[in-house]
Amino acid sequence: MLTIGSIPSALRTLTRDGWLLFLTRFVRLFAYGSLSVVLVFYLISLGLSESQTGLLLTLTLVGDTVVSLYLTTRADRIGRRRMLIVGAILMAAAGISFACTSNFFLLILAGTIGVISPSGNEVGPFLSIEQAALSHVVPGRVRTEVFAWYTLAGSLATAIGALCGGAVTHALQKTVLRPVASYRAVVLLAFRPLRKSLRLEKKPPSRVS
Repeated sequence: MLTIGSIPSALRTLTRDGWLLFLTRFVRLFAYGSLSVVLVFYLISLGLSESQTGLLLTLTLVGDTVVSLYLTTRADRIGRRRMLIVGAILMAAAGISFACTSNFFLLILAGTIGVISPSGNEVGPFLSIEQAALSHVVPGRVRTEVFAWYTLAGSLATAIGALCGGAVTHALQKTVLRPVASYRAVVLLAFRPLRKSLRLEKKPPSRVS
């Protein structure tokens, strides 16, 4: 059983705001990890060609870069919490669009404007804004160790998400579901953690905004 004594000393210094930042990162990267193992298969199953899939993923990464640059350079002026909420909304909207349409041009629009990670790695404005916020709620003497745990939590979440995404797809394909239906199910299941992340972002950490 997890007790206070078993928590690393650096993490015991975290405030509610700090734990909230850890939790949102874990939830978000779990969703990214589960999507990363099925996204290409899902797009090809929808009828996209290899070249269309490659173009879509390229534009998705370009769009992530542009959205990240725009939101992060305005975060301190408009408010970090507001920018995190905007990023989470874009991420959730893109997830819904990918699950509900097979139109190539709509997928391009959703992938370019939305915040989706084809690789399972951190994308969007979240990392830089959350790190800036975390540095304000962590004492300087343990900041390096806390950031190490923050990075580890994200990597662990991605790995667990990828494992769960693959396992769910494999289990569903043993039933009567076609492959495209199993991939869509994982996309929809991944959207649930994204909605959870959005609700967490809306909770107002006092030192983040």
